[in-house]
Amino acid sequence: MKSQAFIVGTGGHARVVGAALRLLGIEIVGLVDLEPAAGKEVICGAPVLGGLDELSRLAVEQHDAYVAVGDNSKRKTLVGELHTAGYRLPALIHPHSCLDHRVRVGEASCVCIGASVATEVRIGRGVIVNTGTLVDHESDIGEFVHLAPGVIIAGRVSVGEGAFIGMGARVADRLSIGREAIIGAGSVILKDVPDGAKVIGVHH
Repeated sequence: MKSQAFIVGTGGHARVVGAALRLLGIEIVGLVDLEPAAGKEVICGAPVLGGLDELSRLAVEQHDAYVAVGDNSKRKTLVGELHTAGYRLPALIHPHSCLDHRVRVGEASCVCIGASVATEVRIGRGVIVNTGTLVDHESDIGEFVHLAPGVIIAGRVSVGEGAFIGMGARVADRLSIGREAIIGAGSVILKDVPDGAKVIGVHH
């Protein structure tokens, strides 16, 4: 029987997730909209079912759930709620990404098209490794991190839970990015970033 799944979220990332699922031969039974709008929308060939109340109507044992929400905090909340409700939350690895066989990817994480992840990297639960991002050897990406498109993480970097690293940013080797830190697009990180810090530009 063909695998079936639904997607939570209807924004741009939902379309990325939907495209990957279709390439993997997984049937999308529908999408759940966090902010339901009037009218019937179709995304990646699947209908938008309605709001979060739809989750109670879907058969837990028959459908996998993929949370397609870019905001780290919202994604964490949704993953927790779905996990408590008993849904299976598989990692999604795009068939046109490149992962070494010794990479570990946590549940509810998404590795997007063109991403490259080197040996002995650990990717926690609920992480987005976005389009074209590179994560080098032995790095540790904490839970509910978002690495935006084109990010480069050098070897042996630690990224704390809930951090966001913006498009095209570069992080030098052996550094630590704190929990819930925000790194601006195009930034170059040459020293550790503390928890909750916001960094734009060259950080040295």
